[in-house]
Amino acid sequence: MGKGSSPQKQAELFPVRQVLILAAVALVFRTVYWFLASKSLFLQTPVVDGSFFDIWARTLAEGGVFQEAVFFKPPLYAYLLSWLYKAGFSLTGVQLLQMLVGAGTVLLTLAIGRLVFTPRVAFGGALVTALLPILPFFETQLLAESWTTALTLGSLLLVLRVVKERTRTVGRVLFAAGLLMGVAALGRPNLMLAIVTAAVWLWWLGRTGGGRSLAPGTIVLLLAGFLVAISPATFHNLKYGSFTLISANLGANLVAGNSDQADGVSAIPVGARWDDLQLQSRQAGAADPAAASRWLTKEALGWMAAHPGRTLKLAGKKALLLVNGREGRNNINPRWLAEKDGVFLLARWWPATWLILPAALLGLGLFRRWRPGGGLLFWVVVMQAAAVLPFFVNARFRMPLVPLLALFAVAAVAVLFEQWSGGRRRALGLNLAILAALFLVVNVDWFGLGAERWLARDWFNQGLIHGRGYGDRRPDFVESERCFRRAVELDPAEVDFHERLGAHYLMLVMQRMGSARMARDEEDWPRAAEYLGEAEEILAEARGSHRRATEIMPRSYNSWVNLANAENWLGDVASSRAGMALARADSASARTSALAALEFYQYSVQYYQQSLEVNPQLEGSKRSINAVFRSVMDLPGLDPA
Repeated sequence: MGKGSSPQKQAELFPVRQVLILAAVALVFRTVYWFLASKSLFLQTPVVDGSFFDIWARTLAEGGVFQEAVFFKPPLYAYLLSWLYKAGFSLTGVQLLQMLVGAGTVLLTLAIGRLVFTPRVAFGGALVTALLPILPFFETQLLAESWTTALTLGSLLLVLRVVKERTRTVGRVLFAAGLLMGVAALGRPNLMLAIVTAAVWLWWLGRTGGGRSLAPGTIVLLLAGFLVAISPATFHNLKYGSFTLISANLGANLVAGNSDQADGVSAIPVGARWDDLQLQSRQAGAADPAAASRWLTKEALGWMAAHPGRTLKLAGKKALLLVNGREGRNNINPRWLAEKDGVFLLARWWPATWLILPAALLGLGLFRRWRPGGGLLFWVVVMQAAAVLPFFVNARFRMPLVPLLALFAVAAVAVLFEQWSGGRRRALGLNLAILAALFLVVNVDWFGLGAERWLARDWFNQGLIHGRGYGDRRPDFVESERCFRRAVELDPAEVDFHERLGAHYLMLVMQRMGSARMARDEEDWPRAAEYLGEAEEILAEARGSHRRATEIMPRSYNSWVNLANAENWLGDVASSRAGMALARADSASARTSALAALEFYQYSVQYYQQSLEVNPQLEGSKRSINAVFRSVMDLPGLDPA
């Protein structure tokens, strides 16, 4: 191998003809994907993490301060997005740009493949990467994955150039590789393990004589570049009193993957459980994100020590999920776009992850054939997969590994053809048997991810989208209610679905109560009675939803507050009826309504007090109790009660 970095050497990594073909395929495929997926509300409105980053970025773009504390979420994407917003990019513009980054990822895959495998395998692996729909699925969301994947591959490419003696400036190239991986880690902190893996691998390679020998000081430059890249986040966190390298979300993710409620695939969504985690942290004295992360980490480790059998079972489940052909949901379920929005590229029949994974696993088992570069890719894949297992497994966390898996998959197929053409029937038969077993393991739906209930959270998020509107789209409360109801039907044990449906009802009640008040002021008694009747029916639904939420999760203090609000408004409805009856000189009806109002108010106070038992800091509940007492005193004195 030569030691230069001449245009000829660069052309060996990026052959013009192959680059043009792959770029065209990647862009055409993404154009088709965009044509199908852009009609989905999920691509028109950021949800969950995407919504968080959107709000954070817009705050920064407007010159505001989003949080005066240690970073809780990795900061890379929020700042990158804010720069794009300031440059005039719209949501659509960002999505299209990220698909271009995805096309760049395909070309990086080609270059890595040409350094490690044969040119045909490299081209095949890059072509497979270009046609995998899970990549544009994430590229069109407001998430860091399209950027972190490209940055990671860029870093690995530079390391491989050093190993393959494709550069004379070894120190500078390794420093640049560390910089790229560090920037990627600002968006996905578990990449810290990848840079350590690369450094240890380089050291071991030189020590065993398996490749280019590098001085320890040269390898240190790789780590130095990484530390320089992440230093802005570290200094930001030090400013707020915590030595946190990037972000303080380790504890929350550990609890998500190791607790009584953990299922191995689900994060803790923003809602009742998330609110309770924050409350527990504050009540334990953890007042900032870093302290909360430390406390939650301690809680998760304590749970793991107390439940070793359950912990091992969860670890095994997560390992199986990691190699499963079904794409576990995170923020959005790919199945939703395939089944509800007509994005057939994400359908199960499309040759996608489920098809390449068995061959990729076989290829990983054969990695010694492609030393030394194959060893680097193997260990990066293995260690990054291991970095996911303590938490929870889904398609988003697997995405950065997909281009490397595509290369190993095509390499394994090439080995099979080689064995067949060389007449090595025994080796071929053994590998085909292994491949068949892997295909079975990968494509059995071991944990029912194909069940309809896994779309419940997507129905719920659709309800949120319809309820708030975004950009020029106005809210559609009828459709929002339909979506919330469907979510409850699919997963009646999820506290957030009942809580949000109940909150939706309370929002509708506010409109009816305001209209009833105006009609009553105008002494239009029939119209006032009509609005009050509508409000009462809706409040009955709201009360039922919030009561069910408190049954599912008694520590959901917001559910207790909203249940109290429902009872309070029922009291107001009855009180209004009492006043209207008195205006008509119907004292008997007024007395019945006043007694009903009193009972509703009593329940309301009881539930406000229950919310305070869970969270004594709810000043709103304290004020509401005083307001209820004033409402009681305003009731007409028609009965000794």
